[in-house]
Parts: sequence; C-alpha cells; structure tokens
Amino acid sequence: MIRNAQFILGGIFGLAFTLFTYWQLNDPDPVLWVPVYATAVYTSIQAMRGKTNPELLLVLFCLSFFAGLQLWMEMTAWEGFLTDGLSMKTHNQELAREAVGLWIASGSLALFYGLHKMK
Repeated sequence: MIRNAQFILGGIFGLAFTLFTYWQLNDPDPVLWVPVYATAVYTSIQAMRGKTNPELLLVLFCLSFFAGLQLWMEMTAWEGFLTDGLSMKTHNQELAREAVGLWIASGSLALFYGLHKMK
C-alpha cells in the first residue's frame, strides 16, 4: 500500500516538477530555478523507486520551506497570481509564484518523508 502510494505520488510530482523545470527555462534567472525544480524531480523519481533518503528529504524540506517564506516576506503587497493572464506584471507576483512553487516542493518532500517513515 505504502509502496503504491510512493510510486503514484512520485510519478505525479515528478511530472509536475518536470513541467516546472521546463517553464523556468524562460525565467529571468533559470540558473537558480532549474536546479531547484530538477532536485524536486530527482526526489520524486527516487520516491517512485522506493529509494528515498530521509535525511536528504529533511534538509531539502527545510531549505525549500524557509526559502519560500523568505520570498513571501519580500512581497510589498499581495497582488495575486493571475492578473491579466499568466504573464508577469509585477515583482510581487513573481515573488508569490516562486514562494508557492517552493512550498509545493516542500509539501512533496514532507509527504515522501512521511511515507518513508510509515514503511
């Protein structure tokens, strides 16, 4: 049961983070964001294989969660995610999207850690 959950969730998150990685290629700072999401792809694939490293998951969780918190705190005002489509209109929108992307990664890492501990 746990093994099936890891496989399915690893596949879903792996696909999502692969798309996130691809979309970051057009970002003004892909050198930063492509490795971040590529690392999330790697951990998702490892979860699919049932070969998670709990220490790595904890370290990556802390890094991604607190980096997201830092980006969120840098916003000067909440302007939403989608204003006039998907194009980036303001710096605050960019910060909000980056923070939530990191928190999605944090959530997947916490989920994989919990599944590992349940085995």
